[in-house]
Amino acid sequence: MLAGIIGSVLLPSAAQAAPCTVTDDLGTYGFGRAAAIGAAGEAAGLWSAPTTHQGVAGEDLVITYTPRSTASATETMVYTALYNQVSNPQAECARVGADGVAKQVWVSYRCRTGVAPNYTLLVR
Repeated sequence: MLAGIIGSVLLPSAAQAAPCTVTDDLGTYGFGRAAAIGAAGEAAGLWSAPTTHQGVAGEDLVITYTPRSTASATETMVYTALYNQVSNPQAECARVGADGVAKQVWVSYRCRTGVAPNYTLLVR
C-alpha cells in the first residue's frame, strides 16, 4: 500500500503533465485570407479549430493551439502567400510570422521567397 501512495505522490498525473491549449485571436488578415491561413495552419498541425470573424479592416483568425517556449528541432511549412492571391505576399508572410511569435504559436519564423514573388512561411 505504501508503494502505491509514494508512486501517486511522486508521479505527476496525466492532467498535470498535459500541456494547456489556448484559444486566441492570431491576427487580422485580408478578407478571405484568414480562412486560407487558418486551414493551412491546421493542415500543418500547428493549431486546431480555426474560425474567422469579419471586421472592418479584414477578418480575425481565431485558433486553438499549445503555446511554445522552445523552438522545434525542424522547420514546419505553414503556407505560401501567392503573388496572384495577395497584393503583398512578403508583408503578409512577415505579419503572420510575427503574430505567431507574439502569441507563442511558434518561437521563430522566416519567409522564403520562391521563383515568382511568392513567400512561404516556415516556423520553428
